[in-house]
Amino acid sequence: MRITFVGGSTGQGGSPRLYRDEESGDFIVQGYVVSDPDDLRQMKIPGGETVVRVPASLFDHLPKGGASGVS
Repeated sequence: MRITFVGGSTGQGGSPRLYRDEESGDFIVQGYVVSDPDDLRQMKIPGGETVVRVPASLFDHLPKGGASGVS
């Protein structure tokens, strides 16, 4: 797996940040852990998974044309 930095709203390696796995094309998000039990219960998150909260502005770093990069 080769991970590249796509963009972020903070410097110094803080959150939130967006990365891309260059081999699979998947995006990897670094954000703030959602830990409120009521929020997690509403989303029905299965074991072994987690969710993070990121501001919508982070997605300004996606390629033009969206996640696929196609115009």
